[in-house]
Amino acid sequence: MLNELIFFEARIFRMFCEKLQVLPTATNKLFETYGVWKYIEDTYDMLRLSSDECAVNDIWEMLKVNGIKLEGETCNKPETVNDKIIEQKMFCADLILTDAIMDMADEEGITLQEARNKIINSNAYTALYDFETGLWETGPDYFRETCSINE
Repeated sequence: MLNELIFFEARIFRMFCEKLQVLPTATNKLFETYGVWKYIEDTYDMLRLSSDECAVNDIWEMLKVNGIKLEGETCNKPETVNDKIIEQKMFCADLILTDAIMDMADEEGITLQEARNKIINSNAYTALYDFETGLWETGPDYFRETCSINE
């Protein structure tokens, strides 16, 4: 069964990395240091009511209020057909990531947060969103094996 909170976190995290154009490992450290993961979990019911872009902007504003200087896109550009195709691939990758986090936590007896951190800090995470690798098409089991190889 899909864990909607983990799936939401995966999407928001990916979008935030894109917006800042920062490596996932650096964004994960920022999220951990400033309590963004906890903020998403605590306010999930409210955040999910608006668009993902609004949730990313809320996090952006939360960090700015805490004195973090952020650079990146602050407005959305018009979507093209290619953008929609890429977003569909990202959606599939987000689903794989969500399943992999849940499976890893269950199989290794670790928390969802520990599994999320382990996967985000692996080289496989970057490969998952590099659509030329084709990793996004393989499913969560193969993706998890790739994470283990890259440790």
